[in-house]
Formats: sequence, structure tokens, C-alpha cells
Amino acid sequence: MTRKGSSYTISILGVFGALIILQAYIPMIGYIRIFPAWPAISTIHLTVILGGVLLGVRGGAGLGLLWGTISLIKAYTSATDPMTLLLFQNPVIAIVPRVMVGIVAALVFNYIAKNVRTGTGATVKMVAAGVAGALTNTGLVIGFTWLFFASRAAQVVPGADASNLGWLLIAALAINAMAEAAMAAVVTPILGTVLLQVQHRHRKA
Repeated sequence: MTRKGSSYTISILGVFGALIILQAYIPMIGYIRIFPAWPAISTIHLTVILGGVLLGVRGGAGLGLLWGTISLIKAYTSATDPMTLLLFQNPVIAIVPRVMVGIVAALVFNYIAKNVRTGTGATVKMVAAGVAGALTNTGLVIGFTWLFFASRAAQVVPGADASNLGWLLIAALAINAMAEAAMAAVVTPILGTVLLQVQHRHRKA
């Protein structure tokens, strides 16, 4: 990577990192709460997905790591619902799914039809990257929750047991998953197209 490219990457990481921090700590910006006792719908995944699209696997993973670390800290210092308090104090549940959001989005956009970065093809790839990134987060949270809490499932969902915890979590988090995937499918190509054009002009300058 050239010095110019490195400076651009650091600048974008700085801007997106600051945005993630603001989203995490300003009420109803990074987390939209519908039900008081249930996990909020996130918008932070949008920033991580866009980072993966623009900056590749390392950039996406780095932004995901920042998001996951903040999730872990907030679970210990300012959890707003019982499930967040219970689940996201586990570093694996808090961090790994967030890191994978950026990695999956980067892989989908940058490694499928690598040379297609404009036009309809790029739009389709960004929609796919957004949906895949969003569902990766929800899917891994559910998977890790089952892995760590199967033996005490009733702590997570009253009346649950090891055999049905995963299905109950899928049903319970379906609204969050669909909302986050829909947002990613819409926002990623809209903002991503503009940001890729800026990136292209910067590289040509």
C-alpha cells in the first residue's frame, strides 16, 4: 500500500471509528429500542459493513472489533436490558460476531466479481454484503448463546431448555434480524456508492 493509500485508510478508519463511538453512546442513534426489556435494534452494523466494503477485511474487522469492545464495556457499565446484561458480558458473544460482520461484508463485496465496483453489479454486491453482514451478527450471537448457555437456557429465555433454546432465540430476535438486514440492504448501496466514488477519485488524484 502506498503512503497516500495508507493515509486514506487511516483517515477513513478514524472517521468511522469516531462514528461508531457516537452511535454507541448517543441514545436512539446506534441502538433503537422498541421494547424496554429486549435488545435494541442496532444501526452500528451499517458503519462496520461500509468499512468492510471500502477498506477490505482488515478495515472491516478493525471496526467490528471496536464495536464489539464497546458492546462488552457497555454490558458491564450501562446495560439497559436483562439479555444484554446476561449475554454481552461474555467477550466471545460481544466481540466475535461484530468482528465477523466487517469480515463477511468485505469478503462478499471485494472477493466476489472483484473487478465489479460500479454500476448495477456493484449495487447488487453491496446489497448482498449488507444483508450477509447483518445476518452474520444475529446468527453468531444466537449460535454462541446456545453454545454457552444451553445448560442453563432458562436464564436466557424463561421456560427454554437445551433442545429448543436456539429456535426460541431465532423466533425472539427475528424482528431485530429482519430490521437490521433491511436497513443494511438499503443503506449500504446508497452510501457505499457515494463513498466508493470518493475513494476512486482520491486514488486517481
